[in-house]
Amino acid sequence: MEPKQQDQGQKPGGPEAQNEPLTIVIPFSQSMTSFYVYNPYEKRSVEVPLTNCDAFISLLKCVIGTGILAMPLAFRCSGFVVGAVMSILLMILLTYSIHLLIAGMTECCRRREVPQVSMPEAVRIAYEEGPKWVNCFGRAAGFLTTCVLVFGQFLLCTVYLVFVAKNFKEIGDYYGERYSERYYVLGACLILLPLFMIRRLKYLVPLNLVSNFLLYAGFALIMYYLFSGLPDINNRELATPPAEWIEFFAIAAFSLTAVGSMLVVEAHMAHPQSYLGIFGVLNLAVFFILISNMFFGIMGYWRFGESVHASITLNIPKNEILSQIIKVCIASGIFLSYPLNGFVVITVIFSDYTKTTERRKHQTLIEYIVRIAFLILTGAVAVGVPNLAALTELEGAFSLSNLNLLCPALIDVFLNYSKGYGRLRWKLIRDILLILIGLIFGIVGCTVAMIQLIHDFRTTLSSM
Repeated sequence: MEPKQQDQGQKPGGPEAQNEPLTIVIPFSQSMTSFYVYNPYEKRSVEVPLTNCDAFISLLKCVIGTGILAMPLAFRCSGFVVGAVMSILLMILLTYSIHLLIAGMTECCRRREVPQVSMPEAVRIAYEEGPKWVNCFGRAAGFLTTCVLVFGQFLLCTVYLVFVAKNFKEIGDYYGERYSERYYVLGACLILLPLFMIRRLKYLVPLNLVSNFLLYAGFALIMYYLFSGLPDINNRELATPPAEWIEFFAIAAFSLTAVGSMLVVEAHMAHPQSYLGIFGVLNLAVFFILISNMFFGIMGYWRFGESVHASITLNIPKNEILSQIIKVCIASGIFLSYPLNGFVVITVIFSDYTKTTERRKHQTLIEYIVRIAFLILTGAVAVGVPNLAALTELEGAFSLSNLNLLCPALIDVFLNYSKGYGRLRWKLIRDILLILIGLIFGIVGCTVAMIQLIHDFRTTLSSM
């Protein structure tokens, strides 16, 4: 006997079931999705990650270098009190901007649901998330950011080559014949070639560790010259005229920050969530760097006064064994810093390239060619423009204005466009102030440095 067919439109269970409330059962996975927030740190995968200790060592290596040795010159331009106060304020500003930048990059990762973005990608995404009239500028802004990052690191590596050449030339002139500084630059480039071919940041950590040891050994030994023969402190300025402060800011900015390197270290950490925070890796490294820079700036200016050079190592005697050991240690430490800072450039250049051409042949060969070309170009500029002070000021002003102030502020402005800027629009006011400070400082600082560099380049051409 066939069962009776249920009337079309009638609910199962008879007429009584039609009066029961309709219950919709949501699958567990779907209900969880409603509360799910994408966490890029959980999705990030690094081939050879850095531990927190590795990251701390690499950060110190990124920032502590020729800049700390130029701090006495910065304090000569500002005086003791003004220099100390502005060093603290500048470090707070720069560290805050790095926090703002990394927070913006992490927000870009959440909105695109990707584990990682580079700084140029973050700028592009921020423009696309901003007002409609800026959306079309996203790709151009990202490409421009890439150029800024590469040029900033290019200047930094050039400064390193000039510094190494000048210090080894002093030792070479004392023990042998007097050769041109350009030969020392060429020799440094040749020795750097195999080191710069290292393609994994993890494998640079031992190099960074040796570099830090040499630097701090040299810093410890140089105390002998800083504390011996100290003149009356009343002969030194507590504050200089404000017109001279711009040079202080340029040199101090160079010695206190390295945005590209800081971002690369964070991107290669095994636990990137430990990078920020009150007692995070970044803040601890920054505090250590600030104390070191202020100490060297104060003691170097107190000891040598108005005669202080662009690097304190150029003020110590040339004919003493101890001073020569100091110069070898510090110059070797700076020399070993080049691969890490050059690594930042390669990472920036190939960050988008590798995503679109993962299967392309000869990719490794192309990267090696780029590395060699970068090394040759920095060497060529170091030969043509050997003014260490002017190069330091240009790199400091350029990087501070663009990477530390303009980029983080613009990213934050556009990412907050859709969700608001908080009470009284305080976020918008903060970002506009950062943009104005960056523009003023960048224009003035870069103009002053470029005038000096052009003059020196013409002098070099006339003497060749």
